[in-house]
Amino acid sequence: MTANFKGNFSATAIGSLPHTDADVACEIMFKSLPEIPCWPQLPKISTKEEMCIQYTEGLPCIKIHEDGKTVSIDDTQDTSGGLERFYELFLKNDPDLFAISPACAAGFYAMLNKLKNQPSKTIRAVKGHVIGPITLAGSLKLSSGITALYSDEFFDVIIKLMSMKAYWQFMKLSQYGMPVIIFADEPYLTSFGSAFMNISRERAISALNEVYDAVQTRGGLTGTHCCGNTDWGMLMESKVDIVSFDAYEFMDKYLMYWREIKTFFDRGGYLAWGIVPTSPKITSVSLNELVTKLEEGIQFLVDKGLSKTLIKERSIITPSCGTGTLTIEEAERVMMLTHDVSVTMKDTL
Repeated sequence: MTANFKGNFSATAIGSLPHTDADVACEIMFKSLPEIPCWPQLPKISTKEEMCIQYTEGLPCIKIHEDGKTVSIDDTQDTSGGLERFYELFLKNDPDLFAISPACAAGFYAMLNKLKNQPSKTIRAVKGHVIGPITLAGSLKLSSGITALYSDEFFDVIIKLMSMKAYWQFMKLSQYGMPVIIFADEPYLTSFGSAFMNISRERAISALNEVYDAVQTRGGLTGTHCCGNTDWGMLMESKVDIVSFDAYEFMDKYLMYWREIKTFFDRGGYLAWGIVPTSPKITSVSLNELVTKLEEGIQFLVDKGLSKTLIKERSIITPSCGTGTLTIEEAERVMMLTHDVSVTMKDTL
């Protein structure tokens, strides 16, 4: 299903919007991302849509604190029963047992409704997303104070939970007969290799690959977004299909890995150029500035021996991150510019 998929500078997004009406948010996604729409995460609707809460349904021993925003793992009691029940469900291999409820993802259900009732001839693929297992495990503390990233049993549970959430989204989105892309977003990878994240390269790749496998073995494409700088070589060593990076702030740092990018392309990889800033800079930046910056990055790869035609086929345009923390006006400008960069790049290259 995905073997012939071409990026061709089509636009998609990382996920979040600051809107509180799921249908309005979904309409914005479909209008600005006519070829690869994604469902909007809407943290302003409810704290249940916060990235580190949204995907925790079904996680054993999860504790949501009184502020509604802080989550942790309560392992002060006997955890064996909860873990045993989790693995029993996991071994059934039924993605519906790990569904994301409407209370945690209003935008996902709005997207399903729109795809069902208003099919579009422009859509070439649809995109879903989960939080990456490393980010979720690195964000959830156990009662001892360590994060789940350093607990073999809970890290494994989180990896398998995200695999099933990704599998469930893939099955829901694939019923419309189009290629499906599922991202596992990993902002925590900015700490990879530092004192703040002491796990091995092999463990990180293994965790990511388990999530990717849940989608790829069923014919889907996978991606990972990291909004800062990281060890991009490590990510491109994994099985991921699409590497999503902040091309507005960190293009030079990412392109330092041009040798790894060539190898990544050789195995069929794609780049999602996050060229549209999701900071207050969005109010002053122009379409021409963004296109010029993107063309310079592409020319750098061409100068290193990559084919411009291949780069076009393997390139997707996105914002540099989600827009959930911006104002509605700023977020809508991000989405508009993402659309316009995509259209311009299609015409110029």
